[in-house]
Amino acid sequence: MDEKILVYLALLRDFGRIYTQKILNGGSTGRKIDLKLSQVKAMYAFRDADSRSANEFADLVGTKLCTATVMVDSLEREGLVTRKRDHADRRKVMVTLTPRGKRFRKDFLAHRHRIARKIFAHIGSAEQLRLQKSLATVCEILQQAFAEEQEGGGRQKKGSPRHAEKPAAKSRKTEPKSVAAKG
Repeated sequence: MDEKILVYLALLRDFGRIYTQKILNGGSTGRKIDLKLSQVKAMYAFRDADSRSANEFADLVGTKLCTATVMVDSLEREGLVTRKRDHADRRKVMVTLTPRGKRFRKDFLAHRHRIARKIFAHIGSAEQLRLQKSLATVCEILQQAFAEEQEGGGRQKKGSPRHAEKPAAKSRKTEPKSVAAKG
């Protein structure tokens, strides 16, 4: 396999592992909290909506529908979600946070923000800006690559605009679609 691809995959895996372990281990408090990886992924999927179709949920957690179904089964047993057929389209299954799931999401997002604040407390302002710009650039490049792949089957020649040098993207106030839970 191409060395560049191996390095890229290793970096993605390492980023996801470091970030997710930090969340699962309770940040720098040293106090491990009782979160499962499936719960972390689910909370990312529900970060801005109380309900998702099963297909949307699978896409957002980065799994196939059959794997997402197993995740939803577990979340349903824990009382975090319910699953019902959509009244408008009986083929569609909707996964919805329960009141307990909404509290769990609220606590999870607050926990994630505490960890981010602790991380940023140990990084100088220049490094904070550099990190934000780097992550924004990564998101921009990946979104462009995925869009090009969907438009024309994917392969771009070295002289294509995608391979041109780009300035770092400006920091955004809203979060890009997360890939952090993957790894």
